[in-house]
Formats: sequence, C-alpha cells, structure tokens
Amino acid sequence: MAECELTAKTYEEIRVVPGAVKTVGDIELYGSTYGFYLDGFSAAEYAAGESATLIKKAENVKVTKIAGVVWVAGDPIFWLSASENFTNVDNGSGVKVGVAYQAAVSAATVGYINFDDHFDLSRGLHIGTSAVPYIVAASDPIFELYTTSPVESGIIRSATINLVPTGVAGAIILEALYVNITSAVRTGSWANAIVGRIDFGALGDAAGGMAASIVGEMNLPGKPTPGGALYCFDAEMNARASATVVSGHTVAFMKFGLWGDGTAKTSFVTNGYLFDIQGVSSVTDGFFEEVTVTAAQVFDAVLRIKVDSANYFIGLCDDKSFA
Repeated sequence: MAECELTAKTYEEIRVVPGAVKTVGDIELYGSTYGFYLDGFSAAEYAAGESATLIKKAENVKVTKIAGVVWVAGDPIFWLSASENFTNVDNGSGVKVGVAYQAAVSAATVGYINFDDHFDLSRGLHIGTSAVPYIVAASDPIFELYTTSPVESGIIRSATINLVPTGVAGAIILEALYVNITSAVRTGSWANAIVGRIDFGALGDAAGGMAASIVGEMNLPGKPTPGGALYCFDAEMNARASATVVSGHTVAFMKFGLWGDGTAKTSFVTNGYLFDIQGVSSVTDGFFEEVTVTAAQVFDAVLRIKVDSANYFIGLCDDKSFA
C-alpha cells in the first residue's frame, strides 16, 4: 500500500519538480511544504524535468498506520520518514501532518487522517529550511520579544527553555539551545553567535545583589562523580586542516575588553578585577593555596596573554615550591 491514498473529492495541490522517481502516495518535504504525490513520477518524466502534483491538504486521506497503537478521532498524527508510516505516538522524529479523521483499533495497519501541511507547531516552529532559508533584512529580526514587569520579588524571566531527558543518554549530544552562524563570506566589525547584555543606563544599579550578562551554572550530581568531565564553561576552537594562525593576528580562547569613558575606565583599572573567585579557602594541595614566594623561586612555564598591544606572561610551576 502507498504511504498516502487520496479519498477526498477536494484537495489543495502545488506543482513541483521532483528530484527523483516517485510512486503514487509518496510523501516528502518539498522546499518548506510537506505533501504526497497524487500520481507516480517515472524515470522518463524525471529525465525530462517535468512537474508533478503534490497534495498539501485534503480532508480525508488513507495512510499506512503503525500497528500496536489505538487512534481516536482528532488525535494528532505524525509521519515517520524512516519507516514510511503514520502514528499518533511521536518518537521525537515524526512530523505532524494532520489529525485522525476516524478512530482505528490497535491491530489496524490502515488509518484515515485529515492531511494538512500547516498544522500548528508540526514538530516545533520552523521558519525557513536549509534549502530555502528565510531572508533577514538589516534591523528586521524574525523574532522580537519586548517585556516588562512591575514585580519586585520572585523570579522574573522573559523566556524559558527546558529540556528533560527521559532515556539513558549514551553517545548523544544534549543541547537545550543551539545557535550557529555559518559564513562563507567575510564578516563585518562584529560576529557573535550569542550576545548577553545588561544596560543599567544612568539610574539603574546592582546594589541589591549580583548582575551578570551571561551565567554558566552547574548543579553537581548528588553522588560521587562517576567519571566524565563537568564544566560551567567550555571554550573550544576547531583548528581545521586548512587553518593557519599567522603571527601578529590575534587568535585566542577568550578576550577581555574595556571601553567607554576615560575617567570611568581609569576607575575600573584602579579598583576592578580580572577574576572574582568566591566560595573557596586556602587548602594544602587544593584548588587554592596561599604560599610564600622568595627571590630564589623560579617558574617552569609561562602562559602568554595580551594586554592592549603588549605581550605578558603568567608564570607556572610544576610544583608549589617554585624551585
């Protein structure tokens, strides 16, 4: 049986040029539209570059149902591309393409759905695709959120993203938020995948506590660590085979920049810190240990840093005696 069989008298269609041979009822994503083919598309038609009819909306469509699940009329229905059938139990890779037109028993391998490419949040919110990206104009973002709150207590958040794994995570990657810039051209003055900014203006302040533009917080497991590695921040740089760092060109894992009014900058240089490490005390051979330094002590290695345009070096020793 074909994946989809049209049983409605009326439907909405578009004319497309398939990239391969198709059989009747094949479903696919064409550009940004999910649909199924009304007719077969032969090798001769493909070679000639002809077009075909793709159904994107129909009131009643007969589909291949996964056995073992019960459908209730109105259930959201998902298409699973790997097995080329339909289910009301999404496994995380399904695409919502409609709702059940009528009920179906567990053993049934055929179901009937109301097929619609534009159901709300079909596998999340998609704006453009890698093949047909949404074009963004200068100073015209796709999404803007402006909020305010008169509340003076509690936790105030403009947006929250929660990822709660329920399976044992093996060789997978868990990311609650992934932001990526892919550029095959030279970028401008600034290129930042993520920007965190707090603007106090002339009247605001953080006298009531702490303020940080970006926070990385790790809640350690409530047991002895079984292995692996845990970090609040992970800075990584991919030195691909064709890359060459040229002398005199700044490439670093991190940058600290101070800018603004001259007097204000002087006050920071006089009273500010590069790092503020809290919650630790001096422990022998521990994370932090206070030691006595003498003129005879030497460094075994140094780390180079840049301050303005000058190179400086942080001394390192392979033992705490600095011998």
